[in-house]
Amino acid sequence: MIIDAHTHTFPEKIARKTIAFLQNKAESVAYTEGTDCALQKSMEISGVDYSVLLPVVTNTAQVEKLNDIAIKKNEKYRETGLFSLGGMHPDYENYATELKRLRENGITGIKLHPAYQDTDIDDIRYLRIIDAACAENLAIVIHAGLDIGIMHHNFASVKHIENVIKEIAPEKFILAHMGGWKGWNEVEKELCGENVYFDTSFSLGEYEPPENVYVPKEKRQMMSGEQFKRIVEKHGYDKILFGSDSPWSEQKITIEKIKNCGLDEERTDLILGLNAQKIFGIKKS
Repeated sequence: MIIDAHTHTFPEKIARKTIAFLQNKAESVAYTEGTDCALQKSMEISGVDYSVLLPVVTNTAQVEKLNDIAIKKNEKYRETGLFSLGGMHPDYENYATELKRLRENGITGIKLHPAYQDTDIDDIRYLRIIDAACAENLAIVIHAGLDIGIMHHNFASVKHIENVIKEIAPEKFILAHMGGWKGWNEVEKELCGENVYFDTSFSLGEYEPPENVYVPKEKRQMMSGEQFKRIVEKHGYDKILFGSDSPWSEQKITIEKIKNCGLDEERTDLILGLNAQKIFGIKKS
């Protein structure tokens, strides 16, 4: 089973506008149109069985609306292949009640995006949310490290993450982008071996935009295959999740990069799906 633990889609009526805005902000390019249908086409081409949708909540008014959408999507995830987590915002006051509602409706995790929510991940507001999410046995996925479109401040640096681990010690704490985008040397030194998970999204190899699309070199270069394999071996194969960050990377290419890193079949299978299946409770169709 192949599970992409890190994807994004947008409602069809706003997808084109949203993708255009984010492409411009990040000096990047999307590989799909950013809709559910486009992701499903990518999954079919890539052999992905399930994609985990990570909603990014940018204001408190979106919390319940996006979570309602997530709950509805998950009613048919075995048919559609699209499995959604919930979302939360640090300024949302009724977080404990909302997290309980998510759990009672079958949602198994939440996404937090410190950069887009303009809040350090070790801020007390996040710590309260993470603690409450742990009480509901929810996984917590965070954007870790710098954001390609917000380079002026690292809201989820290794130091910030270490503070969360020290204060809360969450059991299902998933750090996107291999523990911290553009901070992989520090991740390798300080976070390997901690009780956290890394996903592979937008991290492995050089980012290769389509022809005629300019992306600055400092944003294209990511971790090498050698460093990826080293981190995986040091941190543990059972703590790495395949994630593409679709539409910002191609699922098929990310899978090929993982398969080409020289890991054996058993460990590759853990990374490509079995670890995510266990954490999120995804059932085979």
